[in-house]
Amino acid sequence: MIGEWIRSNAIILLIDLIGLYVIIRFLSWKIQHKLEEVEQRQTYANRLKKINRQNSTSDLEQE
Repeated sequence: MIGEWIRSNAIILLIDLIGLYVIIRFLSWKIQHKLEEVEQRQTYANRLKKINRQNSTSDLEQE
């Protein structure tokens, strides 16, 4: 009886650990993907600011 209880708890613990591993891997992948997306957006925004600054200075020089 105790052996069955220990065996069933060990199986449940193993399944829980596998589930935790899958969740942690998924969340770390999701966070990494989101960080890459934010970096791309930031690079794009910085590029637009630079272009706008160059355009505004060239407009001022033409006037």
